[in-house]
Amino acid sequence: MPLMQPFASDWDRVTVQQAEQWNWLAVEITEIRRCAEAGDQAHDRLALILLDHLVEVVVGREVNAQLALQMADSVIEEMREFRDSGGQLDEQLSRLVDVHVGPDRRKDMDDRLHERTKFLMQRGVLTLQEREVLDRLHQYRNAAYHRDTLEPELTSDLVLAFRVLADELLCRHRPIAWTMTSSDPAPIVTPQQLRGRLVEGVDVDVKSMASRFHGHAVKRVQAIWEAVATAQQLLNVAGPEEGDASLPDDDMAHMLTGLTDVSKHLPSWRKQAEGLKSKTSSLTDLMIAFINLDRALSRIEPSVRRLEMILDWWEQSRIDELRGK
Repeated sequence: MPLMQPFASDWDRVTVQQAEQWNWLAVEITEIRRCAEAGDQAHDRLALILLDHLVEVVVGREVNAQLALQMADSVIEEMREFRDSGGQLDEQLSRLVDVHVGPDRRKDMDDRLHERTKFLMQRGVLTLQEREVLDRLHQYRNAAYHRDTLEPELTSDLVLAFRVLADELLCRHRPIAWTMTSSDPAPIVTPQQLRGRLVEGVDVDVKSMASRFHGHAVKRVQAIWEAVATAQQLLNVAGPEEGDASLPDDDMAHMLTGLTDVSKHLPSWRKQAEGLKSKTSSLTDLMIAFINLDRALSRIEPSVRRLEMILDWWEQSRIDELRGK
């Protein structure tokens, strides 16, 4: 029996089952459902944050399960040195050397969700599209949790989509410990009992969701379109190729110029937004199409919001002047 070196840093604990505690995940799923069904922006935000945490836990445990039976680093290093010096390993041992995940990469995976999902994609647990969506979930969570920049009207639809995708991930997971003993008087929860809980009672209609994400995208593209038109007027620009060489070199001018520069992308963005209505074959395909457009729009939207704030300030100043304030 080869030496084992599980990924989990706490593998040597006597009560190893506690490393795969499922009872508290059942509580977390209950809270996700409660928040998602509350119907207000504050609870939608909490549901999204909890969903991201649930995904990170399941992804981490799947990584642990994938690496739990790999041979120790020292044994792999001896075999690698033997092979590199001209020795012959049989095909199975040579493959173990090639696919071994060493300490540096294990640390990278421990620190970064992006590396964990990359590993699971390489192991065939996730597809490229699924990895892209789950990584984007983490960015949406950061936008809601760290920066408070996530569009409020979008959050509830993201929660619904990620409830479905997180449940699929949970159903696919094959943990190390399927059963466990505990001195806790509470009923034991097994992974099988968690399957389907996230989407229980939810009617997932991809066509309806495509329509809702289409609505969000069209609204955002239209806001950018209007901001670009305003920027062109302020710069007295007839088109994106013409500009006023006498413009001051300040932040305002840079912002307006940056807005006019994206005018060439607007037809493509509008086409992508309209195309979301037809992404009804699968939820993953819909989310990939939305994410691709969302990333493009997110780069210019801070300037759009800043311009709106400046225009509001100018308008309020004009009103105050008319009122003699």
